[in-house]
Amino acid sequence: MKKKLTLMFAGVCFLAASAQIDKTQLSLDVSKKYSDNLKLHTQYTWKRSVEAFVGKDKVMSSLSSVTISLDGKMVANVIQEQSYVQKKPGLRGAMQENGAQDMNAYIKNAIELTMKYIFPSQGQMVDLFNKGTLSLLDNNTLQAEAFNLLAQGDRLNYKYNKTTLDCLSQDFSTVMNGDPVKAIVSFENVDGLNRVKSVQLTLPAKNVVINLSNSEYAKKL
Repeated sequence: MKKKLTLMFAGVCFLAASAQIDKTQLSLDVSKKYSDNLKLHTQYTWKRSVEAFVGKDKVMSSLSSVTISLDGKMVANVIQEQSYVQKKPGLRGAMQENGAQDMNAYIKNAIELTMKYIFPSQGQMVDLFNKGTLSLLDNNTLQAEAFNLLAQGDRLNYKYNKTTLDCLSQDFSTVMNGDPVKAIVSFENVDGLNRVKSVQLTLPAKNVVINLSNSEYAKKL
């Protein structure tokens, strides 16, 4: 009985702490943290590796140099790119090449869409906290969940370090030309930069999985 009472008391304390979240202040704090972190990104360049699969077959890989411009836009310059579709001769080969080009465009569009969710505008970040649901998962992990933020029917789920307001992870679901898109994003903090470590994208309509990883962060000269 004593153990049950202890658990009940802990639950009440946790709910009380959750109820005390000041959404307005938190929205301002996270928005400022996000803005400062985005500005810090503009001082860096990094490498982005992409591998895309249809089923178990690798169909494309690429390596790009990436940075954030001063106006907050992502700039990615392709260093190398490779398609793994083996062309057949004649008309079938031409059709196969067109199919490969369409798939590469599909993959690139999915990555571009994903970046809009990972690096939203400051106004969208404020909306996430003003319109979303906030909850404490534990003493120092804050969850922010929102629907219909960037597109009708989308869902976003962020987890933050409550003390530092660094993003720990993100997952979202949305649609691209009617096809469902799901993403799992992991973050890390190095030298004060809260940066994306890896992304896994799933596009079940075409049985596509895209793995993205960032590395070799370096300050601009």
